[in-house]
Amino acid sequence: MVFITGGVRSGKSAFAEYYAKKLYSVYNKKQLLYIASGVAIDDEMQARIERHQKDRLESDIVWQTIEVSDVLPSQLEQFTTGTVILWDCITTWLSNVLYKTENILGRNEAIQQYIVTFQQQLMSWKASNVSVIIVSNEVLDEQKSHYADVELYKKLLGELSQWLVVFCDEAYEIDHKHVNRWK
Repeated sequence: MVFITGGVRSGKSAFAEYYAKKLYSVYNKKQLLYIASGVAIDDEMQARIERHQKDRLESDIVWQTIEVSDVLPSQLEQFTTGTVILWDCITTWLSNVLYKTENILGRNEAIQQYIVTFQQQLMSWKASNVSVIIVSNEVLDEQKSHYADVELYKKLLGELSQWLVVFCDEAYEIDHKHVNRWK
């Protein structure tokens, strides 16, 4: 399992795609899967989604794409040894979860259930020798917000990122000029 983080437009997605294709090709893996969490809520996000789709279409390797905006579909449980999964990105997935749970009673419990399900799925893949690459935006260096939801998002993302770094075999931080390996 590999964790890749970096700022917006730092090159983390391109690095993650390169890494996934390398794992797939070099180790003769059976399947290359892209989990996309982006939802086109505005023109900028639509353009980003289209750019990522174009990159995969122009690749010399065929990607299977599964859209996962919030709820993890049961089909994710079927992947086993020989599969390479690239999930881009969990920051978008987490923001989708926060938006979906915004007006429900027992919100904190609902959010925790999403996170626990996510963690269980990752641990299941790891136990099944599935190669997993997880991409995340670095948002924790931002100033304190006046909005409670922004601070909740940063807190949850920080906890999730720390958990991922502990359980991942490798962790990278990408900036515009460097790839920093933590682990």
